[in-house]
Amino acid sequence: MPGKSLEFRHLEAFRAIMRSGTATGAGAMLGVSQPAVSRLLSQTEVLVGFPLFERLHGRLVPTVTAQALYEETERIFTGIEEIAALTERLRIQSPRRVVIASLPTMTLSVLPGAVMAWRKAGRRETLSIHSRTAGGVLGLVASRQADIGIAVGVPAIPGVRSTPLARTRAWCVMAPGHGLAARSVVRAVDLDGQSFIALSREEGRQALIDEALRGSGARVVETVECRMTAGAVGMVAAGVGVTIADAFSISVYLERGLVLRPFEPAVTFEYRLIWPEEMRDNFGRAALAQAIRHEARRVLERVAAAAAP
Repeated sequence: MPGKSLEFRHLEAFRAIMRSGTATGAGAMLGVSQPAVSRLLSQTEVLVGFPLFERLHGRLVPTVTAQALYEETERIFTGIEEIAALTERLRIQSPRRVVIASLPTMTLSVLPGAVMAWRKAGRRETLSIHSRTAGGVLGLVASRQADIGIAVGVPAIPGVRSTPLARTRAWCVMAPGHGLAARSVVRAVDLDGQSFIALSREEGRQALIDEALRGSGARVVETVECRMTAGAVGMVAAGVGVTIADAFSISVYLERGLVLRPFEPAVTFEYRLIWPEEMRDNFGRAALAQAIRHEARRVLERVAAAAAP
């Protein structure tokens, strides 16, 4: 189909297939037939010029390029959904909706308390929270689809402003009774031969840990790579292995009695609040940022107290 470009219906079908894994499931989601979805997929692959899925045992397995396209497609649909929500709010004259883009770990650990404080302060605005990877958070803020974001490892991006939220040193996290629990400090060399849950390489977290391991000569047995750091801590709680995680990720599982030990050489993660530059503040961004910052400090203190001998 030379000269033609992707249309909304192509993206809609692509998104449904990514979510369901089959053309039949996508058809059920969209209310159309399976052949219609397959036809749209074929058109889409011709238009983009590369395959999007591998056919495996009746399922459509996305390629790496399809995953990249899906992330951008999700941003487009998020914008469309926000427009629909906005028109409805304008129709009924309801308060403004504030969109927060956040890393999943921060959504679980910091935002519940921050949102509660926001509501107790008498704010009438509705909060809409979108959990994304660091790149997804940055994309939503840069495209002005989010009013404020919480990210890690934020590069300098034109049109995006940022301010430090928190710096947290990483801990070695293990289940009770683990062989390393008797140590007061876990050093990189101590992880040699240990079953290890790796962190997100996309966000650069694992690169910091890999550097520490290389310097020590230790070779871990990487059993899982978990892009959500809180998920890596959950794997530790289930007995899968050990990991290196920060206080925000650990806080979600504090009640599980995990053992926390300082890790050497020190690995730190810096979280930042980001927002679109020159975007008018008509919802009290400073107050919301302060609520997030206060809750982040509270979480750091709670984890530090739990880790104290």
